[in-house]
Amino acid sequence: MTPGRVESLARFWQERIPFNRGCGFIVTRWDDDGVRMEVDDSVALSNGAGSMHGGVVATLIDTVANAAAIPLDDWTADSQIVTVSMTVHYTGPARGHLVADAACTRRGRSLTSVAVHVHDADGALVAHGIVVVKLSVGAVPDLT
Repeated sequence: MTPGRVESLARFWQERIPFNRGCGFIVTRWDDDGVRMEVDDSVALSNGAGSMHGGVVATLIDTVANAAAIPLDDWTADSQIVTVSMTVHYTGPARGHLVADAACTRRGRSLTSVAVHVHDADGALVAHGIVVVKLSVGAVPDLT
């Protein structure tokens, strides 16, 4: 895996997926061990009760899991990834800056399981999830 490839994938995930861009998800780590995405709370992402909306937290879990599931060296522009199932457990209010770490727990032929942990700026666990995704890797290597 080359740094240029990782940068291209991170840029695509942050900038070319409109919903991710709208939420402000930022990729801060992407390597063979997994992916880290971060987001700052804002009024637009709030639930009205002083914390980030649970749907945004679930979307962060889904998004970082999908990124962590892709095989970096085989991922191509015509590859597809689809969430098959997702379980989210909320463990506390999601306030301020959130950090989501995702790592694959099992890779099958087409299904991959990913564990995600979301912490706040103080390091408190605010949510965790298990996401199963279906991968369909294409044959044309082009991410530009």
